[in-house]
Amino acid sequence: MSQDNDTLASLLEQELTLAVQLHQLMEQEHTALGANDLQALQELQPRSARQVEQLRNLASDRLQWMKDRQLPLASSCLDHPSLQPAANLRRLWQMLEEQYLRNQKLSEILSEIVLTARFRTQQKLKILRGQQNDPHLYDGKGEAKHVPKGQGYIQA
Repeated sequence: MSQDNDTLASLLEQELTLAVQLHQLMEQEHTALGANDLQALQELQPRSARQVEQLRNLASDRLQWMKDRQLPLASSCLDHPSLQPAANLRRLWQMLEEQYLRNQKLSEILSEIVLTARFRTQQKLKILRGQQNDPHLYDGKGEAKHVPKGQGYIQA
């Protein structure tokens, strides 16, 4: 195996390891959200942010390495003559791609849970503040509707 194959394999393995660790953290966040465990979420958030940053840096390093060798920045780089003989590169690339897709799906689920909780919290706060969306108070755009005095009364 050539030097390029070893380097790319190492970069892919490192990125895959971090992507798997990030997925595990997101699963812990999902569990904490389901249990409404805010303390656990607060503890997981900095770890998750560090993992994302490290993963971003590793991906950037891999892409820069590929650019420096004038390789395509996609799986087609594996068709390059210097990388073709290495079967493990295709396997690592596929595993990394699948892991990114799993992370993306879980991230979408977490985002939906957070957005739903945010909406419910806002609705509860409106109720507590006496700001329910009464059709007499707000128009279709959510802006305050000003009803002229006297229109609320029946005229004799």
